[in-house]
Formats: sequence, structure tokens, C-alpha cells
Amino acid sequence: MAGKRGCLKKILIGLLICLVLAVFILIAAFSLAVGGPLSYPAPKYGAGETSAIANIVTRLARSLVDKEGRVVDTAVLKLSQKEVQTLIDAAIARSIRVETLSLPYRAVWDAGRLHVNYSMPTSIHGKAVNLSLELSPYVEDGELTLIPGSGSAGRLPLPGFALDIAADKLAEMAMRDDSTRTALSAFTRIEPGEDGTLLLMFDPRDVNTVVRVLKSAGEPREELDRDEDDSDEDEESDGDDDPDEDDEEDDRTEDSGDDED
Repeated sequence: MAGKRGCLKKILIGLLICLVLAVFILIAAFSLAVGGPLSYPAPKYGAGETSAIANIVTRLARSLVDKEGRVVDTAVLKLSQKEVQTLIDAAIARSIRVETLSLPYRAVWDAGRLHVNYSMPTSIHGKAVNLSLELSPYVEDGELTLIPGSGSAGRLPLPGFALDIAADKLAEMAMRDDSTRTALSAFTRIEPGEDGTLLLMFDPRDVNTVVRVLKSAGEPREELDRDEDDSDEDEESDGDDDPDEDDEEDDRTEDSGDDED
């Protein structure tokens, strides 16, 4: 009996030690993952970026034919690292509806990979989880897949399953956006190339759609908002009757009644 009690006591002590160690590990992980909130400069979009995107559109024509001048089955447009970053900055700048100097996130294209930083606030005042992810983007028939390379939460490296969850969540969020979904559907395949480039592949018959997608990336947010407002006003004006026309019709009706009398 005494031996059983001694064994049970040892088990309980062992469980208690494991529990204490687990608490210490959680506290250590929390202290590594949580820090002060970070902010990143908001990308500026001006004439230089508009010119760079116009140059990309101009190069489209050369991707449609081979060296003999025959139309290719699949057109391939190779974007340099700088051009990819220009398109990323343009997309972020167009998504900002309020003038701001800093953002809690950023996306940088480097060495053929997308580096994403996001400072996620917590319920603790003045604290945030600063996520850092390295991703390789692939698009197949309009569907986006993000393959994680590495990542961390603050100073805490993320395990593989956490990286997969984060990458899937980001891809899902991107595909929820109508403009992103429309843009990606114009391409049959997108994949990282050599020397930090990005390869855009599409059917030459869809070149007009691709041009439209690239040109829309070069339009300032204000222009897009103005176009949307104008279209809404046009729809409203089409639905409203002109009061002057109604008055003229009433006058004609009264005149005809007088003539009959």
C-alpha cells in the first residue's frame, strides 16, 4: 500500500513539474512572439510608376509572337524584380481609400519570393504580434497558391503547420477580393522565374483582358472612385424622369382639351 502511495506521489509530482514547464514555455513563447506594434511607409504612386506599367503594357506585343513572327500558343511576359514591386505597390496604393503615411503591413518582392510583414494588434494595450512570412506565389488557371518558405511571429520561428495555415489564409483573403480574382483569371499561369523575375503566362487571345488588368493597376485610386461615382450618377439619372418633360406633356394635354371645347 505504501509503495502504491509513493508511486502515485511521484506521478503527481511529475505531472506538476510538466505543468510548470509548460506554463514557462508558453510565457517564453508569448514574450518572443509579442512586441511593440510596427508600421511601414505607405507606398507612393506617381508618374514614375505609371510610366513603368505603361512600359510593361508596351512589351506585351513582343510576347505574342516568336522570332519568326508567328503567334505563340502561350504568351510569356517576364517581369523584372523592380517591375513586380511596382505592381505590388500600385495594388496597395489603390486599396488605400484614406490618405495615410504608414501601414501595419508591407509586401516586398525579393529574390523571387514575396516577403510579407504584418503587425497584428492584440488585446494587450501597446502590444502586437509582428508576423513575417516568406512566400512563393503560383497561379494556375486563376487560382492562387502561396507556398511558404519560412516565417516567424516576432522572434519566434513558426512551425511548418502554422506556416501552411497562414499561407492558405492569405491566399483565401486575396481571392475574396473581386479585383484580385478578376486580374488573376486573365492568366493561365504565374510563377517565379530566375533572378528574381516573375513569369506571367496567358493565352494570346486574351491579350485585351491582360492589357486591361495591367492598365487598371496604373490608374490612381481617385480616378477609379470617380469613374464609379460617375457610373452611379448615370444610372440614377437614367432612372429619373425629367420634370420639364412632364410639365410640357401636361401643357399639351390642357391645350388639346381647350381646343375640343
